[in-house]
Amino acid sequence: MGVAKIQDLPRDLFNIFLQITTMSYSGAYAYHTVNPIEIIKIHQEYDDETSRSKLIKALVNFRNIKSEELSFVSKAATLSGAAVIGVFSWPMTEKTMWAAKMLWNWSLFLSSFSLISSAHQRLLRHLPKSEPEGMAFNDAKLQLALNLFLQPPLDVTNLSVKPALRRISSRMLWIWQCPMMLMSYSWVLFLVGYALHLLTPVFDPAQSENSFTVAVITVSGCALVVLNFIFCAAVCQKRLEKASTLNGSWTFASFRKPSPPNSRTI
Repeated sequence: MGVAKIQDLPRDLFNIFLQITTMSYSGAYAYHTVNPIEIIKIHQEYDDETSRSKLIKALVNFRNIKSEELSFVSKAATLSGAAVIGVFSWPMTEKTMWAAKMLWNWSLFLSSFSLISSAHQRLLRHLPKSEPEGMAFNDAKLQLALNLFLQPPLDVTNLSVKPALRRISSRMLWIWQCPMMLMSYSWVLFLVGYALHLLTPVFDPAQSENSFTVAVITVSGCALVVLNFIFCAAVCQKRLEKASTLNGSWTFASFRKPSPPNSRTI
């Protein structure tokens, strides 16, 4: 038992790390990445025409959902980068505290690499675009597609030996969600930097009292907007979790629950 716990420690630590890093986009992470991959894992065994059809449908669904996500990420990351570049053109930013400028530079860096990381999603071309196309896939192509989600990866040139049941690969989970993560944090850093920019008069007594008053009022208004966003996101996520339960799909919480030894994430 002790050896098993030690072997599972990296997986548990990764799950904790992933839960923390995906807090700002947990709903999108579950909808665009975790839930579809869980469905693929369930239907990984295709012994007959019905199970094969279910697997192909899951692969097509993942490609469509991920393409939709990448389209959104590319637009949002471009907008984030443009916002940072625009901010640096403001004359008033010359007196902005160094921390705000640092966060804006990080935001620009993350938004740029969000667009670059989207190139990794060329893996999508190995998934069927439609069910008729997927039905034409042979075993080698299907196993190659499953290698993009499951661990351990199989040698598609030699399919004589197959494991009973493969588990979700945490490495692939990280790769699939990376563009969304970078884009999300680029916006988080931009907004935090903007808040620090507004609060510059608070930390710089040399600036006028009027600037201090304007900064406090502006930040208070922005805080209300953020609180409203958090409230709306929390309510939507709660409702979606109930809907997912009724529909028999998976949520991030269910992914975190311990699963049988032959289905653990690595």
